[in-house]
Amino acid sequence: MSPSEIVKKVREFDGVCFTSTGMRDAGQSDFKNRHRIYDLKTLAPHYNQMGLFSSECHGGARWHVGVMNRKESPFEEIEIYRELMPNVLLQTLVRETNLWGYRPYPKNVIEYVVSKVDIDVWRCFSFLNDIRNMKTVAEVVMNRGKLFEPAISFTEVEWATNEYYLKTVDEIISLCSGTNEIILCIKDMAGVGSPKRIYSLVDCIKQKYPELVIHYHRHTTDGLALPAYLAAVQAGAKIIDVEEDSLVRFYGQPPIMSTYSYLKESGINVHLNIRAVHEAIQTVRNWIRHYEWAESPFKGFDYFVTKHKMPGGAFPSSFEQAQKGGFLHLMPHILKLMSLYNRIVKYFDVTPGSQITWVTCSGIINRYAKEKGEAGVTHIIRLLEKFVEEKKCKFEEMNENEKQELLDLFKNAPGDFKNLLLGLYGKLPVGWPDDWVYQSTFADEWKEKIASRVDASPLEHIEEEDLEKAREELKEKISRLPSEEEFILYLMHPKDAVDMINFREQYGDAPIVLPTNVFINGLKNPGDKVEFTFSEKPYTLELVSIGKEHDGIIHVVMEVNNKTRVYKVETPRAKKKEIRFAKGTNELGSPINGNLWRLGNPKRDPIKVGDIYHKGEEIANLEAMKMETPLLAPFDCIIKEICVNINESVVENQLLFVLKPL
Repeated sequence: MSPSEIVKKVREFDGVCFTSTGMRDAGQSDFKNRHRIYDLKTLAPHYNQMGLFSSECHGGARWHVGVMNRKESPFEEIEIYRELMPNVLLQTLVRETNLWGYRPYPKNVIEYVVSKVDIDVWRCFSFLNDIRNMKTVAEVVMNRGKLFEPAISFTEVEWATNEYYLKTVDEIISLCSGTNEIILCIKDMAGVGSPKRIYSLVDCIKQKYPELVIHYHRHTTDGLALPAYLAAVQAGAKIIDVEEDSLVRFYGQPPIMSTYSYLKESGINVHLNIRAVHEAIQTVRNWIRHYEWAESPFKGFDYFVTKHKMPGGAFPSSFEQAQKGGFLHLMPHILKLMSLYNRIVKYFDVTPGSQITWVTCSGIINRYAKEKGEAGVTHIIRLLEKFVEEKKCKFEEMNENEKQELLDLFKNAPGDFKNLLLGLYGKLPVGWPDDWVYQSTFADEWKEKIASRVDASPLEHIEEEDLEKAREELKEKISRLPSEEEFILYLMHPKDAVDMINFREQYGDAPIVLPTNVFINGLKNPGDKVEFTFSEKPYTLELVSIGKEHDGIIHVVMEVNNKTRVYKVETPRAKKKEIRFAKGTNELGSPINGNLWRLGNPKRDPIKVGDIYHKGEEIANLEAMKMETPLLAPFDCIIKEICVNINESVVENQLLFVLKPL
């Protein structure tokens, strides 16, 4: 069916259809995107009979985490689902100019990637509701004859009125030349819309555009998802998002059977095969226990989400990062700070906005905790409560000491926060922050930075990438010609794509064929075994013995299809490296814990000893918590020593470069 035929069919349907997010957002919101293809594909035969509008099985952060952690390619995942559920529309989630990444890509990269990915329904959102940013994705998707689903990012704040959203919808309708070939999504990514508010918004849109098909996406976090769904449907929404009851925790979508029963009891016709739904729910119960470790340490619904607005997809990953960083106990304070921050800098906390908010606010709280302990954390929150709630963000009404502290607030802000203020993601939904925010972020250069701020879409000012040069770079890194799919993965996530390609070169299809309990935990005791089928051949692996460690080496004896094999395993102690820290003014240290994914200025040849770098020029780039932080030369200098390697994990203040001033 063509997009217009699909839209016409849904428009004429008497009732409501479901999109299942069980293969994508359910795992992202409650299980840190760790659900494996091995398990999710067991749902496909049931989905094929369920009568769904679509399966959201692709995109979002699942793409990146699949490459980075699960060592799975989103291309092989789609190929598997195509074969197992041919009756189902496959749906992805993309972030306009960011696609499945966290930074704006050049127009030619977006065109190339979107034209190559085999997806039926393309849900596309902007965390700034800057509809200009959707232009390239919309053009490529619609020209391919695929269904484009533009999404408006929704939140409940004083400035996000019906008038504001209608203006955004107007821009979408203009971009897509009408309502006959698109479906509009209202993306309530944090689950903050009250039933009354959602009814009002859907009704308002339908009154102006009665032919527009509306798809309401909702998270459960505030506990009001089911009445909000009923309100949306009663106001005219035709599609809503659900997941299997056995997958539901606290931050994903509502349970499919509960939603079905509630709507049916309210007199709403629901297009669904209940027998297939029951089978899918039971199928999840067969393997979901393997992922208990991936659930968020914070349990229960959280109505306070209506204040801090942390979206469902960012909840578990932020807790995981806090746990790894040793500051999980500070999470309540970080969330409180977020509820104040998002009234100072106004945008939607959905990727990459949620990462920018999270990294910025967690950095502030951690800085106060390190410098002044719990009293310092309490102090900064009280200061911002006074500024936001009492003084209504009027900088001039704070006393001189308070003003100075506010001017220090963003001094260590990440690079992506700075890029946001400079307009490099697009225009903010209701205007730029006050001048003091720029002064706090850019210090003495704040006026020049405001003057350099851009109002154009990134599609207009980001230089095109030399795709053939990028392909040659990947060829050099993996020592062979990359496949088309590998090249696209590299365009999205260069470091993690190379890591995954190397992993799959060494371990083959282990991420696809090994049962989850073994893939996660391994074989631990002599006699433990695993059986699986690969390329239609049966295999049996049995652990015979694990030797003692000697000089960082352990010998492991395995029976592979009844043949004894010995494997040498290196432990972390096999290669020790002493960490050097920056001390003098000519030694440049890492500002954060992170991964050094780029060395040198990307517009120049690879950095080497003897190169001259000028003040403010990018000398390296670090990634942490999915955000990039550029490291700039502090003065005109010659590179005297490069102390780290590309893709190396570094700690705060670890020595990266020794510089010689010019």
